[in-house]
Amino acid sequence: MHIHCDHCGFERIYTGAMDRNGMRCAVCGVGRIRDGRPVGGFTVGPDFRPVPHNLPVPPYHAARSGDMGVPADFSYFAGVRGGLYRRFVQQHTSYVGRFTNLLVPDSEQFAWLTPYAGNGHNRTHFTQLLLARVAQAKFVDNRGRLPRLIEPFLGSGQVFLNSTRWGTAFTDGVPLFGAVVAGDLNHFVIGSYWTMRRLGDRFVDEYLKLAAVWDAHPAHNFEQVLEDLRTGRGALLATESAPATAMLCCFKYIWLVNRSVHGTTLNASGGVVATWKPRTAGELAALRVQEAARLGAVRDQARSVVLDFECRDFRRTCELATPQDVVFLDCPSPKFSNGLVEPLHPAPETVGSESAHTYGTGDDGAEFQTAVVEVARELVRAGVTVVLCNLANPGLVDAYQRLIGNDVPAGDLRRHTFTFRSPATTGEAYQLTVLPGARNATVTAVPGRILAEWRRDGGDDVARGSFFEEA
Repeated sequence: MHIHCDHCGFERIYTGAMDRNGMRCAVCGVGRIRDGRPVGGFTVGPDFRPVPHNLPVPPYHAARSGDMGVPADFSYFAGVRGGLYRRFVQQHTSYVGRFTNLLVPDSEQFAWLTPYAGNGHNRTHFTQLLLARVAQAKFVDNRGRLPRLIEPFLGSGQVFLNSTRWGTAFTDGVPLFGAVVAGDLNHFVIGSYWTMRRLGDRFVDEYLKLAAVWDAHPAHNFEQVLEDLRTGRGALLATESAPATAMLCCFKYIWLVNRSVHGTTLNASGGVVATWKPRTAGELAALRVQEAARLGAVRDQARSVVLDFECRDFRRTCELATPQDVVFLDCPSPKFSNGLVEPLHPAPETVGSESAHTYGTGDDGAEFQTAVVEVARELVRAGVTVVLCNLANPGLVDAYQRLIGNDVPAGDLRRHTFTFRSPATTGEAYQLTVLPGARNATVTAVPGRILAEWRRDGGDDVARGSFFEEA
């Protein structure tokens, strides 16, 4: 007889005597085993690699955007200090020059909070390619078990929304993750996901009714909403006793972010800081049309996955990770620094890590960056695979590469760190570093495959350093 999972699509022939109908799926850990063979599914081969059968694959073509540029375009390569930094990047990392030039299809479809920190780099083709290949390799190292995606800094959800939307395009339809576990200290963002789940199909309509009223007198209402959200945290802590008040708070937050000059931040007490961006009535009407489409897309995509989220510190979310999981740490960043770090520095992540106050609830400078390194160290020792995203400060690059382990030769460490220009400015460089985690041989070998596919997909030839050849 044939059995299959009603969640992930795993299927196999079963000849045992025990009735397995209704038992939890061992491959995804979420679905239930059912009798029969689905129209589309996947088996697991003897090498623990998934073999898809008639699975739907979304049409995927990376969208091209802008020009790559040359080193002279970016201030972090300027001057004597910039020249030293450029050599550091060449020698210790793989610079992905066209990172911001290849995006996922319809890259703005989930941009429900804009402008919002962390959006741009998580909508790129390279980020999603990397995450898909890491997840595939983790499946093999898990001996045929889907990892969960753990996001300790959930934010506006661009990582999980795009990976669950487009990930199967990289895997012939096989899902990347069994579930998503997330956390964030922005109580307004977490409350917004809760509101989506609570209202379901009504979520967009309810928001738009209020947005139209507030847009009638935007300058006055902006100041009023901003004042309301200075103390809105208390309302969000009372979701069970006063759900209507909590949902209203979340609608105000969404409205405020999307009508601000540079988005919003949180102060140390959890209140919102924002500046109004003047718009005409016609521009506001167009913005509501945009919000309707994007909020609907986020709501629908979030409902299509098993999503566990909570307002909590990143350490608590990381404690939920098991050795079979992939943790994506899109860390709050310090200020960018291209100053080099002396060899064997005892705490390289602290060098140049001046607080930029991007976390919104306190310092995100040297002390915070050390906390991230310490948490990542414990995760990889336990066998958890970690992908770190942060600024490409030399100290942070050095600190993360010290955690790679798995007997990777010193000369190959650069293959695990991918550096790239900021999607928003010409004055900052970023990094993605893959920490395979102990006993994950397949993940350890995956960075080379990522670079080969990147070149095939239209990215730059990192091996030849084409980005560093002046035009």
